[in-house]
Parts: sequence; C-alpha cells; structure tokens
Amino acid sequence: MPLHVLGSSGGYARADNPCTGFFLEEGETRLWMDAGHGTFSALRRVVDFRRLDAVLLSHVHPDHCVDVYALHVALLWGEAQGLKLPLFAPPGTRETLAVLLLEDGLVKFDAAFDYRVIEEGDEIEVKGVRATFLRTQHPTHTLAIRLATPSGVLTYSADTGPATDLARFARGSDLALFEATYQEAFRGAPVHLSATEAGERAVAAGVGRLALTHFWPPLDPRISLEEGRAAAGGIPVVAAEPGGVLEIGG
Repeated sequence: MPLHVLGSSGGYARADNPCTGFFLEEGETRLWMDAGHGTFSALRRVVDFRRLDAVLLSHVHPDHCVDVYALHVALLWGEAQGLKLPLFAPPGTRETLAVLLLEDGLVKFDAAFDYRVIEEGDEIEVKGVRATFLRTQHPTHTLAIRLATPSGVLTYSADTGPATDLARFARGSDLALFEATYQEAFRGAPVHLSATEAGERAVAAGVGRLALTHFWPPLDPRISLEEGRAAAGGIPVVAAEPGGVLEIGG
C-alpha cells in the first residue's frame, strides 16, 4: 500500500520541499491526508484529483490545510465542476477555512465539500480504509490519525507535543509517520516532537518502521534522521522525502 509524500516541511516550505501532505492509495481508494502549502501541485503529479475519495485534515494550521483553497477553486470553477468531496476535519474547520472565501464563505465552502466533523475516539471508514483519531498536545484542535486497511496499518502523529500517548495509539503499526520538528540542539515549546522523541515513541509502540516528517526548514534533516535512528534502536527509520513513496505493510 503506497503512501506518496507530497511534502514534509513544517511551518513553511523549503525551496525543495512543500509543507505537510500525503496521498494514500489502497486498492481503488484514494485519500489526501493534510494539505499544506504546495501539496496540491504535488498531488496532481501523482493522481487526477477528481478521483479522490476524501480529504482528511489533522488540523487547520496553514502548513497542514492551506491548499484546500486551491482544491476549492478547482472543484467549483476548474475542471472538476460539480464534484463535491467529503472533507473530514476537526471541529471548527469549516468556519475557519470559510473566512477567506469572504462573502457567502460558508455557502461556497459547502458547495465544494461535504464537511464531516471528526473527534478523538471517532471511527470512520472510506471504502475499506478505517480511520481512528487521538487528540494531540498542540495549540489548536489536532488529531493524530490511525489508518487500518487489509494491507497494513499507518499511524500519523500529526503535530504533537511529547505528552500525547502516541505509543499506545500507534501500537503494532506497520509504519509510524511521526513528526520530528526539533533536534537535540534546537528545541522549542512542547507542542512538537524532536527526532529523538519520535524514535523513542516508535520503540515504545513496537512499530515495524518509522518515517520522520515535519522538518523545520532551517535545520538539516540529515541530522534529524541520525538522531531518530539513534533513538529507534533496530527499527528502520527513513525521512519522508517529497516525491518519495513509503510502503505500508506487505
């Protein structure tokens, strides 16, 4: 089951790496998960967006959601006129995103998206892909996402501080996709993980593999990868690189 990395920068995009976004293919199911700056263009290089089954947002910080606006224009006035996509996101997403649509913003938003609120503990299914959610330690309502399919299990941390119980939520996953915003020499507020903390949580969860994402642009991601690998013991660790494909399960 391939997971296409559309971008893995956190906060703002590097010149060679859009912000956070991923595209999952499972059989005939196609999910776009998080839609940060630059990810819509990257998505269009790997799939016709008119074939998407749903969009799934972890939260409404711009580096995870702003390309929903590009998709909105394409759905209402571009080549996908008349197509309305399910959009799963935390409470308040519809009202927040509709602000920039100005007059009749909510009406315009609803014309393009079938908005469905998701909360911690909810379980949804999109064409055989089952998603569950965990509230994370982050300034806005943010949900870690666990996707279970016949091919394997992916757990995505979204943005989170170290207090979130990712080890329990990700237990037994084939692939953990954990943020690695900080490094040992650079740490900020406890609303993000370091690469070391990502590795430690992968070990505690007993995952098959770990992919690091949400790299802070001024930092060298090679150092993040080294620190993540040092903390993860024998678990294979890779960087989520734009244009790359992460295989989940067999």
